[in-house]
Amino acid sequence: SFHKHPLEIDLTQSCVGELNTIVRDDINWPIIYGVGVNIKTGEIFPATFPDKGPDLPLRLARHFTGSHQVLDIYDAAVGMLRIGPFNYDPLRGVDLWLAQSDEFILKHLSTSPDVEPPHFAMQVRATLRYIQDNQFPAVTVFRNNNPHYFRRDETTGCWAPVRY
Repeated sequence: SFHKHPLEIDLTQSCVGELNTIVRDDINWPIIYGVGVNIKTGEIFPATFPDKGPDLPLRLARHFTGSHQVLDIYDAAVGMLRIGPFNYDPLRGVDLWLAQSDEFILKHLSTSPDVEPPHFAMQVRATLRYIQDNQFPAVTVFRNNNPHYFRRDETTGCWAPVRY
């Protein structure tokens, strides 16, 4: 909604750091992990998002390899999610990272290793394997420079690939 709004919208407040931290057993924990916004009323509420969407290892690979740009990948007008095309530089040392223990990955690849969800190391490994298998996604993933399109199935609620 922000990307498509005719007016430029600037985020003026973000609840991070001390404002969103509580100490339990000498460990800093976030008070709220995620929020939702009702765009019709402006109501802000705590939210969790168990469905992270399609092609998660591909989307995370973009960030692991140094991209910091936020992309608008969902078009609410047509109900479609578009991923890519994009490329990234090969990540050196992927084999070494994959050979490490979950504890090592948690300690060295997390900004807050004491409070990560249980699936953190598994998700990082999946992303690293994806990067290892697709060192040049412009060639191996986005053949002919075509993006990946997805739409939610109305019956199951699951994301399904769409030819567009």
